[in-house]
Amino acid sequence: MKKTLALSLLLSSLILEAGYKIPNNSINSYALSSANVAHAHGADTTYYNPANMIYNQKKDSIELSLAYVDLEPVSYNSANNVYSIESEKTTSLIPSLHYVSNALNDKGVRVGFSLISPAGLTREWKDMPASASARKYSLRIIELNPTVAIPVTSKLSIGLGFRYLIANGEVKLDGSSLPLNPPASVPYTLNMKGDGEAAGYNLALSYNATESLNFSATYRSKILLNIKGTTDAIFAGAPITSKGSIKAPIPASFIFASAYTFPTDTTVELTYDKTYWSVITETNFEFDNPVLEGSIGRSIPKKWNDTVVYRVGITQELSSMTLMAGFSYSDNAAKDEQYVTFSSPETDFLTYTMGARYKINSNLELGLSALYAQGKERTVSQPTNALGVNGTLGERDIYALNLGVEYKF
Repeated sequence: MKKTLALSLLLSSLILEAGYKIPNNSINSYALSSANVAHAHGADTTYYNPANMIYNQKKDSIELSLAYVDLEPVSYNSANNVYSIESEKTTSLIPSLHYVSNALNDKGVRVGFSLISPAGLTREWKDMPASASARKYSLRIIELNPTVAIPVTSKLSIGLGFRYLIANGEVKLDGSSLPLNPPASVPYTLNMKGDGEAAGYNLALSYNATESLNFSATYRSKILLNIKGTTDAIFAGAPITSKGSIKAPIPASFIFASAYTFPTDTTVELTYDKTYWSVITETNFEFDNPVLEGSIGRSIPKKWNDTVVYRVGITQELSSMTLMAGFSYSDNAAKDEQYVTFSSPETDFLTYTMGARYKINSNLELGLSALYAQGKERTVSQPTNALGVNGTLGERDIYALNLGVEYKF
Protein backbone atom coordinates (compact mmCIF):
# COMPACT_ATOMS: atom_id res chain seq x y z
CA MET A 1 0.00 0.00 0.00
CA LYS A 2 1.38 3.37 -0.92
CA LYS A 3 2.18 5.75 1.88
CA THR A 4 -0.26 8.41 0.68
CA LEU A 5 -3.16 5.96 0.71
CA ALA A 6 -2.18 4.64 4.14
CA LEU A 7 -2.08 8.18 5.52
CA SER A 8 -5.45 8.92 3.97
CA LEU A 9 -6.99 5.89 5.65
CA LEU A 10 -5.47 6.81 9.00
CA LEU A 11 -6.72 10.37 8.84
CA SER A 12 -10.20 9.28 7.83
CA SER A 13 -10.46 7.34 11.06
CA LEU A 14 -10.04 10.50 13.13
CA ILE A 15 -13.23 12.24 12.17
CA LEU A 16 -15.59 9.87 13.98
CA GLU A 17 -13.98 10.95 17.22
CA ALA A 18 -15.89 14.18 16.60
CA GLY A 19 -19.00 12.23 17.54
CA TYR A 20 -17.57 11.21 20.90
CA LYS A 21 -20.51 11.84 23.19
CA ILE A 22 -20.32 13.37 26.65
CA PRO A 23 -23.72 12.30 28.04
CA ASN A 24 -23.04 13.70 31.52
CA ASN A 25 -23.58 17.45 31.80
CA SER A 26 -25.21 18.09 35.18
CA ILE A 27 -25.18 17.07 38.83
CA ASN A 28 -27.89 14.45 38.38
CA SER A 29 -26.56 13.03 35.11
CA TYR A 30 -23.16 12.32 36.66
CA ALA A 31 -24.77 10.75 39.72
CA LEU A 32 -27.28 8.62 37.75
CA SER A 33 -25.15 7.60 34.75
CA SER A 34 -27.48 9.81 32.68
CA ALA A 35 -30.55 7.77 33.65
CA ASN A 36 -32.35 11.03 34.40
CA VAL A 37 -34.82 11.39 31.55
CA ALA A 38 -38.20 10.09 32.74
CA HIS A 39 -37.40 11.28 36.28
CA ALA A 40 -35.83 14.55 35.13
CA HIS A 41 -36.62 17.50 37.38
CA GLY A 42 -34.88 20.73 38.25
CA ALA A 43 -32.88 22.99 35.96
CA ASP A 44 -31.18 20.26 33.91
CA THR A 45 -34.60 19.02 32.74
CA THR A 46 -34.29 21.56 29.91
CA TYR A 47 -31.51 19.41 28.37
CA TYR A 48 -32.35 15.85 29.37
CA ASN A 49 -36.14 15.99 28.89
CA PRO A 50 -37.61 19.45 28.17
CA ALA A 51 -41.14 18.00 28.14
CA ASN A 52 -40.75 17.41 31.88
CA MET A 53 -40.18 21.12 32.57
CA ILE A 54 -43.97 21.35 32.92
CA TYR A 55 -43.79 19.37 36.20
CA ASN A 56 -41.00 21.40 37.85
CA GLN A 57 -41.68 23.42 40.99
CA LYS A 58 -43.50 26.70 40.42
CA LYS A 59 -40.26 28.66 40.41
CA ASP A 60 -37.41 29.62 38.09
CA SER A 61 -34.38 27.38 38.55
CA ILE A 62 -30.76 27.60 37.48
CA GLU A 63 -27.91 25.11 37.86
CA LEU A 64 -24.16 25.63 37.49
CA SER A 65 -21.73 22.73 37.64
CA LEU A 66 -18.11 21.95 36.86
CA ALA A 67 -16.73 18.50 36.09
CA TYR A 68 -13.14 17.32 36.34
CA VAL A 69 -12.57 14.46 33.88
CA ASP A 70 -9.49 12.22 33.96
CA LEU A 71 -8.71 9.89 31.03
CA GLU A 72 -6.10 7.40 32.17
CA PRO A 73 -3.47 6.11 29.69
CA VAL A 74 -4.34 3.30 27.27
CA SER A 75 -1.60 0.70 26.77
CA TYR A 76 -0.81 -0.90 23.42
CA ASN A 77 1.25 -4.03 22.76
CA SER A 78 1.75 -4.98 19.13
CA ALA A 79 1.19 -8.54 17.98
CA ASN A 80 4.82 -8.84 16.81
CA ASN A 81 6.11 -7.58 20.21
CA VAL A 82 7.93 -4.66 18.55
CA TYR A 83 5.91 -1.94 20.28
CA SER A 84 4.87 -1.56 23.91
CA ILE A 85 3.57 1.98 24.43
CA GLU A 86 0.79 3.89 26.13
CA SER A 87 -1.17 7.07 25.47
CA GLU A 88 -0.80 10.23 27.53
CA LYS A 89 -2.99 10.84 30.55
CA THR A 90 -5.32 13.75 29.81
CA THR A 91 -7.56 15.84 32.05
CA SER A 92 -10.34 18.31 31.27
CA LEU A 93 -12.58 20.78 33.09
CA ILE A 94 -16.11 20.77 31.66
CA PRO A 95 -18.60 23.40 32.85
CA SER A 96 -22.37 23.30 32.29
CA LEU A 97 -25.28 25.71 32.78
CA HIS A 98 -29.02 24.98 32.82
CA TYR A 99 -32.03 27.25 33.34
CA VAL A 100 -35.80 26.61 33.46
CA SER A 101 -38.39 29.37 33.81
CA ASN A 102 -41.54 29.38 35.87
CA ALA A 103 -44.81 28.96 33.95
CA LEU A 104 -45.23 31.77 31.41
CA ASN A 105 -49.03 31.57 31.20
CA ASP A 106 -52.07 29.85 32.67
CA LYS A 107 -51.53 26.83 30.44
CA GLY A 108 -48.15 26.15 32.05
CA VAL A 109 -45.83 26.76 29.08
CA ARG A 110 -42.19 27.03 30.14
CA VAL A 111 -38.90 27.83 28.47
CA GLY A 112 -35.33 26.90 29.30
CA PHE A 113 -31.83 26.73 27.93
CA SER A 114 -28.62 24.79 28.41
CA LEU A 115 -25.00 25.65 27.71
CA ILE A 116 -23.06 22.38 27.72
CA SER A 117 -20.34 20.29 26.02
CA PRO A 118 -22.04 17.38 24.19
CA ALA A 119 -18.84 15.86 22.78
CA GLY A 120 -15.06 16.19 22.91
CA LEU A 121 -12.03 15.46 25.11
CA THR A 122 -8.47 14.64 24.05
CA ARG A 123 -6.29 11.67 23.09
CA GLU A 124 -2.49 11.86 22.71
CA TRP A 125 0.24 9.34 21.79
CA LYS A 126 3.92 10.34 21.72
CA ASP A 127 5.39 7.08 20.39
CA MET A 128 5.26 5.17 17.12
CA PRO A 129 3.26 3.63 15.61
CA ALA A 130 0.40 5.52 17.28
CA SER A 131 1.93 8.98 16.81
CA ALA A 132 1.76 8.53 13.02
CA SER A 133 -2.04 8.69 13.15
CA ALA A 134 -2.82 10.24 16.55
CA ARG A 135 0.03 12.32 17.98
CA LYS A 136 -2.70 14.53 19.36
CA TYR A 137 -6.40 14.67 18.78
CA SER A 138 -8.32 17.40 20.58
CA LEU A 139 -11.93 18.44 20.05
CA ARG A 140 -13.96 20.98 22.02
CA ILE A 141 -17.66 21.52 21.35
CA ILE A 142 -20.03 23.98 23.01
CA GLU A 143 -23.78 23.64 22.56
CA LEU A 144 -26.45 26.27 23.24
CA ASN A 145 -29.84 24.56 23.49
CA PRO A 146 -32.93 26.76 24.12
CA THR A 147 -36.14 24.76 24.69
CA VAL A 148 -39.88 25.15 25.26
CA ALA A 149 -42.31 22.83 27.05
CA ILE A 150 -46.01 22.70 26.15
CA PRO A 151 -48.67 20.77 28.09
CA VAL A 152 -51.06 18.77 25.92
CA THR A 153 -53.19 17.24 28.67
CA SER A 154 -52.83 16.93 32.43
CA LYS A 155 -50.70 13.81 31.85
CA LEU A 156 -49.02 14.49 28.52
CA SER A 157 -46.51 17.17 27.51
CA ILE A 158 -44.09 17.83 24.67
CA GLY A 159 -40.78 19.63 24.45
CA LEU A 160 -39.06 21.34 21.51
CA GLY A 161 -35.52 22.65 21.27
CA PHE A 162 -33.04 24.35 18.95
CA ARG A 163 -29.40 23.20 19.04
CA TYR A 164 -26.51 25.48 18.06
CA LEU A 165 -23.00 23.96 18.18
CA ILE A 166 -19.59 25.61 17.95
CA ALA A 167 -16.53 23.36 17.55
CA ASN A 168 -12.79 23.83 17.73
CA GLY A 169 -10.37 21.02 16.96
CA GLU A 170 -6.74 20.10 16.45
CA VAL A 171 -5.09 17.05 14.91
CA LYS A 172 -1.35 16.37 15.03
CA LEU A 173 0.42 13.49 13.27
CA ASP A 174 4.07 12.59 13.62
CA GLY A 175 5.54 10.06 11.23
CA SER A 176 8.91 11.80 11.11
CA SER A 177 10.79 8.65 12.12
CA LEU A 178 9.63 6.73 9.04
CA PRO A 179 12.39 5.93 6.51
CA LEU A 180 12.54 7.88 3.25
CA ASN A 181 11.68 5.09 0.83
CA PRO A 182 9.06 6.31 -1.69
CA PRO A 183 6.46 5.16 -2.42
CA ALA A 184 6.46 2.63 0.44
CA SER A 185 7.01 5.25 3.13
CA VAL A 186 7.63 8.97 3.43
CA PRO A 187 8.45 10.73 6.71
CA TYR A 188 5.89 13.41 7.57
CA THR A 189 4.37 15.62 10.21
CA LEU A 190 0.97 17.29 10.06
CA ASN A 191 -0.85 19.84 12.20
CA MET A 192 -4.47 20.69 11.44
CA LYS A 193 -6.45 23.38 13.30
CA GLY A 194 -9.96 24.50 12.56
CA ASP A 195 -13.38 25.43 13.80
CA GLY A 196 -16.97 25.25 12.66
CA GLU A 197 -20.59 25.68 13.66
CA ALA A 198 -23.91 24.05 12.85
CA ALA A 199 -27.50 23.78 14.07
CA GLY A 200 -30.07 21.09 14.75
CA TYR A 201 -33.10 20.36 16.90
CA ASN A 202 -34.39 18.13 19.67
CA LEU A 203 -37.82 16.76 20.60
CA ALA A 204 -39.23 15.29 23.81
CA LEU A 205 -42.40 13.58 25.00
CA SER A 206 -43.45 12.92 28.60
CA TYR A 207 -46.43 10.86 29.76
CA ASN A 208 -47.39 10.49 33.41
CA ALA A 209 -49.33 7.23 33.37
CA THR A 210 -49.90 7.53 37.13
CA GLU A 211 -48.56 9.76 39.89
CA SER A 212 -45.74 7.23 40.33
CA LEU A 213 -45.04 6.08 36.76
CA ASN A 214 -43.63 8.15 33.88
CA PHE A 215 -42.73 7.21 30.32
CA SER A 216 -40.56 9.58 28.28
CA ALA A 217 -38.85 9.72 24.91
CA THR A 218 -36.35 12.19 23.46
CA TYR A 219 -34.76 12.64 20.05
CA ARG A 220 -31.74 14.72 19.11
CA SER A 221 -31.14 15.36 15.40
CA LYS A 222 -27.99 14.62 13.45
CA ILE A 223 -25.73 17.67 13.17
CA LEU A 224 -23.08 18.09 10.49
CA LEU A 225 -20.17 20.27 11.59
CA ASN A 226 -18.04 21.62 8.75
CA ILE A 227 -14.63 22.14 10.36
CA LYS A 228 -12.52 24.65 8.38
CA GLY A 229 -9.00 25.80 9.11
CA THR A 230 -5.34 25.56 8.16
CA THR A 231 -2.95 22.66 7.77
CA ASP A 232 0.82 22.79 8.14
CA ALA A 233 2.60 19.64 6.95
CA ILE A 234 6.06 18.38 6.06
CA PHE A 235 6.39 15.53 3.56
CA ALA A 236 9.91 14.17 2.98
CA GLY A 237 11.37 17.45 4.24
CA ALA A 238 9.17 19.69 2.07
CA PRO A 239 6.89 22.13 3.99
CA ILE A 240 3.25 22.47 2.88
CA THR A 241 0.63 24.96 4.07
CA SER A 242 -2.95 24.69 2.95
CA LYS A 243 -6.51 25.56 3.81
CA GLY A 244 -8.53 22.48 4.64
CA SER A 245 -11.92 21.27 5.78
CA ILE A 246 -13.68 18.15 6.94
CA LYS A 247 -17.33 17.44 7.63
CA ALA A 248 -17.72 16.11 11.15
CA PRO A 249 -21.09 14.45 11.75
CA ILE A 250 -22.57 14.05 15.22
CA PRO A 251 -25.20 11.33 14.74
CA ALA A 252 -28.81 11.50 15.84
CA SER A 253 -29.82 9.81 19.09
CA PHE A 254 -33.05 8.39 20.52
CA ILE A 255 -33.82 7.71 24.18
CA PHE A 256 -36.76 5.87 25.72
CA ALA A 257 -37.02 5.89 29.51
CA SER A 258 -39.40 4.88 32.25
CA ALA A 259 -39.30 5.79 35.95
CA TYR A 260 -41.29 4.47 38.88
CA THR A 261 -41.40 6.02 42.35
CA PHE A 262 -42.14 3.68 45.26
CA PRO A 263 -43.96 4.70 48.47
CA THR A 264 -40.54 4.90 50.16
CA ASP A 265 -39.67 7.89 47.89
CA THR A 266 -37.29 5.65 45.99
CA THR A 267 -37.29 6.15 42.23
CA VAL A 268 -35.87 3.64 39.75
CA GLU A 269 -35.33 4.67 36.13
CA LEU A 270 -34.48 2.42 33.18
CA THR A 271 -33.18 4.06 30.01
CA TYR A 272 -32.53 2.83 26.47
CA ASP A 273 -30.17 5.16 24.58
CA LYS A 274 -29.39 4.61 20.88
CA THR A 275 -26.98 6.62 18.71
CA TYR A 276 -27.22 6.24 14.93
CA TRP A 277 -23.58 5.93 13.88
CA SER A 278 -24.53 3.75 10.89
CA VAL A 279 -25.71 6.80 8.91
CA ILE A 280 -22.05 7.70 8.38
CA THR A 281 -20.83 6.02 5.21
CA GLU A 282 -17.67 7.97 4.34
CA THR A 283 -15.25 10.70 5.36
CA ASN A 284 -13.64 13.21 3.07
CA PHE A 285 -10.85 15.70 3.79
CA GLU A 286 -10.60 18.60 1.35
CA PHE A 287 -7.46 20.70 0.84
CA ASP A 288 -6.57 23.60 -1.43
CA ASN A 289 -3.04 22.24 -1.86
CA PRO A 290 -2.97 19.65 -4.68
CA VAL A 291 -0.37 17.45 -2.93
CA LEU A 292 -2.51 17.11 0.19
CA GLU A 293 -5.70 16.84 -1.83
CA GLY A 294 -4.19 14.11 -4.01
CA SER A 295 -2.96 12.02 -1.08
CA ILE A 296 -5.38 12.71 1.78
CA GLY A 297 -8.31 14.60 0.27
CA ARG A 298 -10.27 11.64 -1.01
CA SER A 299 -13.50 9.98 0.05
CA ILE A 300 -12.90 6.96 2.26
CA PRO A 301 -15.66 4.45 3.10
CA LYS A 302 -16.52 4.34 6.78
CA LYS A 303 -18.82 1.68 8.19
CA TRP A 304 -19.64 2.06 11.86
CA ASN A 305 -22.55 0.51 13.71
CA ASP A 306 -25.33 2.07 15.76
CA THR A 307 -24.55 1.95 19.46
CA VAL A 308 -26.86 1.24 22.39
CA VAL A 309 -26.43 2.22 26.05
CA TYR A 310 -28.54 0.61 28.77
CA ARG A 311 -28.80 2.75 31.89
CA VAL A 312 -30.32 2.36 35.35
CA GLY A 313 -30.57 5.10 37.96
CA ILE A 314 -31.79 4.99 41.56
CA THR A 315 -32.82 8.10 43.51
CA GLN A 316 -33.66 8.19 47.23
CA GLU A 317 -35.31 11.31 48.57
CA LEU A 318 -34.63 12.17 52.23
CA SER A 319 -35.71 15.15 54.31
CA SER A 320 -32.67 17.31 53.53
CA MET A 321 -30.73 15.17 51.07
CA THR A 322 -31.15 13.30 47.79
CA LEU A 323 -28.98 10.20 47.30
CA MET A 324 -28.33 8.86 43.80
CA ALA A 325 -26.54 5.97 42.10
CA GLY A 326 -26.36 4.70 38.54
CA PHE A 327 -24.96 2.08 36.20
CA SER A 328 -24.71 1.77 32.42
CA TYR A 329 -23.40 -0.61 29.79
CA SER A 330 -22.47 0.68 26.33
CA ASP A 331 -21.28 -1.19 23.26
CA ASN A 332 -18.97 0.36 20.67
CA ALA A 333 -19.40 1.61 17.11
CA ALA A 334 -16.34 -0.13 15.64
CA LYS A 335 -17.59 -3.72 15.49
CA ASP A 336 -15.36 -4.18 12.43
CA GLU A 337 -11.72 -4.27 13.60
CA GLN A 338 -10.45 -2.23 10.67
CA TYR A 339 -12.15 0.85 12.14
CA VAL A 340 -10.46 0.63 15.55
CA THR A 341 -7.80 3.34 15.64
CA PHE A 342 -5.31 4.90 18.05
CA SER A 343 -7.29 8.14 17.98
CA SER A 344 -10.51 6.31 18.83
CA PRO A 345 -9.67 2.97 20.49
CA GLU A 346 -13.28 1.78 20.54
CA THR A 347 -14.40 -0.76 23.12
CA ASP A 348 -17.37 -1.59 25.36
CA PHE A 349 -17.72 0.33 28.63
CA LEU A 350 -19.18 -0.28 32.07
CA THR A 351 -19.93 2.91 34.01
CA TYR A 352 -20.60 3.26 37.75
CA THR A 353 -21.81 6.52 39.30
CA MET A 354 -23.01 7.96 42.58
CA GLY A 355 -23.81 11.34 44.07
CA ALA A 356 -25.84 13.41 46.51
CA ARG A 357 -27.64 16.73 46.72
CA TYR A 358 -27.89 18.64 49.99
CA LYS A 359 -30.66 21.17 50.63
CA ILE A 360 -29.27 24.24 52.35
CA ASN A 361 -32.75 25.77 52.29
CA SER A 362 -35.92 25.56 50.18
CA ASN A 363 -34.24 27.44 47.33
CA LEU A 364 -30.59 26.34 47.37
CA GLU A 365 -29.01 22.92 46.84
CA LEU A 366 -25.41 21.76 46.55
CA GLY A 367 -24.53 18.63 44.60
CA LEU A 368 -21.52 16.34 44.34
CA SER A 369 -21.27 13.43 41.90
CA ALA A 370 -18.59 10.89 40.95
CA LEU A 371 -18.18 8.65 37.90
CA TYR A 372 -15.96 5.69 37.06
CA ALA A 373 -16.00 4.12 33.58
CA GLN A 374 -14.05 0.99 32.68
CA GLY A 375 -13.31 0.10 29.07
CA LYS A 376 -12.62 -3.50 28.18
CA GLU A 377 -9.31 -4.75 26.79
CA ARG A 378 -9.50 -5.36 23.04
CA THR A 379 -7.24 -7.32 20.68
CA VAL A 380 -7.30 -6.16 17.06
CA SER A 381 -5.72 -7.67 13.96
CA GLN A 382 -4.91 -5.35 11.05
CA PRO A 383 -1.95 -7.07 9.36
CA THR A 384 -2.21 -5.06 6.12
CA ASN A 385 -1.82 -1.70 7.85
CA ALA A 386 1.63 -1.26 9.40
CA LEU A 387 0.65 1.98 11.11
CA GLY A 388 -2.72 0.77 12.35
CA VAL A 389 -3.76 -1.16 15.43
CA ASN A 390 -2.42 -4.71 15.20
CA GLY A 391 -2.20 -5.98 18.75
CA THR A 392 -3.84 -5.46 22.14
CA LEU A 393 -5.26 -2.23 23.50
CA GLY A 394 -5.43 -2.50 27.28
CA GLU A 395 -8.25 -1.61 29.62
CA ARG A 396 -8.94 2.08 29.91
CA ASP A 397 -10.30 4.00 32.88
CA ILE A 398 -12.18 7.29 33.06
CA TYR A 399 -12.73 9.13 36.34
CA ALA A 400 -14.90 12.21 36.80
CA LEU A 401 -15.97 14.41 39.67
CA ASN A 402 -18.77 16.96 39.32
CA LEU A 403 -19.55 19.78 41.75
CA GLY A 404 -22.60 21.98 41.27
CA VAL A 405 -25.20 24.27 42.77
CA GLU A 406 -28.89 24.78 41.93
CA TYR A 407 -30.87 27.87 42.92
CA LYS A 408 -34.64 28.36 42.68
CA PHE A 409 -36.27 31.79 42.78
